[in-house]
Amino acid sequence: TKALAIYVLAVGTEHPSYATALHNKAFVERLQGNVEEGVRLFSKALDIRRKTLGPEHSDVAVTMHNLGSCSRELGNLEKAKELQEQALLILRRRLGTEHLITAGCMNALGLTLKQAEAYDAAVNMYANALGVQQRALGARHPEVITTMHNLAECYSGSGEDEKVLFF
Repeated sequence: TKALAIYVLAVGTEHPSYATALHNKAFVERLQGNVEEGVRLFSKALDIRRKTLGPEHSDVAVTMHNLGSCSRELGNLEKAKELQEQALLILRRRLGTEHLITAGCMNALGLTLKQAEAYDAAVNMYANALGVQQRALGARHPEVITTMHNLAECYSGSGEDEKVLFF
């Protein structure tokens, strides 16, 4: 909160730098288990970023993506899916389909879809994210392994245990 107060004095409350500070604080709050506070701060950051950067900016999409993850953690899967799908569309347009941030959003959307038991759609998201990550990072990178684990869990959850053996 001290840093946020400094940002307010330096740039005001309608500046992209202040939105970034809010976004970062929201991320920390979420990691510490204060998901409701994360939602509040991500929402505020999203509003500022939309106004100052425009609705198609990749920073808007990243905040939207994180707000969607908070919504998923609070059990609001429809809201999470809507936010993450919108974020993914923006990221694909702005950063491209082969960018690691885009892949991270696909992975998070896969988790939301898996929790909603939309296994086919989740498998598609995970498989696309995995392809991007393997091409960019190599087969043994921790992010690649995490996505492989998510994909295997999805196959297991959908009753396709035989496919898990490939991971």
